[in-house]
Amino acid sequence: MKVLFLTDSLSDLDGVGRYAHRLIAALERNRPGLEVHVLLARKHHPTSDSVPKHWTIDVALPPDWYFYMKPLRFWVWRILAGWKTWRAARSAVIVHAIKDFPHSMTALDGARLAGKPCIATAHGTYTVQPVKDPRTRKRATKTYHGFARLISVSQYTLNLLQRALGERALPTSKVAVIPNCVDAEHYVATRDVGDADWRGRDFVVTIGEVKERKGLHLALEGFLKVAAEHPTWHHYIVGRLSGDDYERRLRGMAQDAGFADRVHFLGNVTEDQKVDLLQRAGVFLHTPVTAADGGFEGFGLVYLEANAAGTPCIGTLDSGAIDAIRDERTGLLVEQTGAATAVALSRLMGDADLRARMGQAGRDHAGTQTWDTNALEVLAIYDQELGR
Repeated sequence: MKVLFLTDSLSDLDGVGRYAHRLIAALERNRPGLEVHVLLARKHHPTSDSVPKHWTIDVALPPDWYFYMKPLRFWVWRILAGWKTWRAARSAVIVHAIKDFPHSMTALDGARLAGKPCIATAHGTYTVQPVKDPRTRKRATKTYHGFARLISVSQYTLNLLQRALGERALPTSKVAVIPNCVDAEHYVATRDVGDADWRGRDFVVTIGEVKERKGLHLALEGFLKVAAEHPTWHHYIVGRLSGDDYERRLRGMAQDAGFADRVHFLGNVTEDQKVDLLQRAGVFLHTPVTAADGGFEGFGLVYLEANAAGTPCIGTLDSGAIDAIRDERTGLLVEQTGAATAVALSRLMGDADLRARMGQAGRDHAGTQTWDTNALEVLAIYDQELGR
C-alpha cells in the first residue's frame, strides 16, 4: 500500500511539519507494508533529523502563495505541480493532502488525473480563508467538494469552514474530526541543555511564531499586568523572530511597562530546549486571537505537548484551544482580552497546588491522545474510500 502525501514541511519547527511527520510515522507503524512518498513544497524549514531515511521525499511543489501570482505564472505552476503530482500518484493507491489550500488543490489535480481518491486535512486558517477570499472562493469550494474525505483537526475548524461555505457546506458523510495528538513519552525524559538561562527560575513560557494570530501580545499583556504581584516570575517567548513591526511592538510593551529584564525573546530553539522549557515552566501561556486578516488557531498542538510535559495551559476561547484544553482540568480557557489572561495567569502563578493538579491531569490526558489512535482512524478512512 503506497500513499502519496503532500505537505510543505516535515520540520519540528512548525505545527504542520510536526503533524505530517508524526502522523505518517504512526500510519507506517500501524499498517505493515505501507510505503511513504512525500512531495514537499519548499524547504522553508529544515526537515527533522528523525524523519526516516527510507521515506521517498521529493521537493516538487510550488510555494504556498502561488495562487496569488499573476495568471500566467499561476497556471504554469499549477500545470507543472499537477503533472508532478500525477506522476507520483500513479504508483500510489491514495493521495493525502496534509497541507491546506492551494496545495490541496494540487493534490486533487494529480489524484484525479491518476484516477486515485484524494483525502485532505484541514488545519485552520489556510483552510477557511480561501473560502472567504473572493479571489479564491470559487476554486477552494470546488476543491473541497472534490475530496473523497476531509479530515479536520478540530471541531472548531470544521464549524468555521462549514459556516464559510454556507449553502455549499460539505455533507457530513464527507467530513471527519480527528484531533491532533502527541507522543507523550517524548516530553517526559530529562534533557541535557547545559546551563540554560531559565533553569532555577519561576517562569511562564509562550511558544509560537511571532505574528498577530498567535496572540503573543495578549499573553504578554497578561503577564505585564501581574508581573509586579509576582516579582520572581519571568516570561520566555519562543518562536521565529523577524524584527518586524509586531516584534517591535512586543518589545516596546515590555520596555514601557518596566519589565524588559523579565521578558526574554529566545527565537527558535532546539527540540531538547523546547522540551526542557515545557517541563520546567510553571504555566504554558498561548493566547491565539482572530487576527485582522481573519487568521486563527485551528487547534494548538503545543497545548498537548505542554500537558505531556506536566504543565498546565492557558488558552483562549473562540479558537482551536477549546478542542485542545479541558477547561478547569488541564488548564484554563479565557476570553481574548489582556484582563482575562491576567486573571487566569495570576491564579495559576499564585497556586502551586493548582498547577500541580492541572499538570498531572494534563499529563494523564495527553497520554490518551496518541498518534497511533489518530493513525488508525485515518487508515479506516483510507480503507473505506479504497473499498468504494
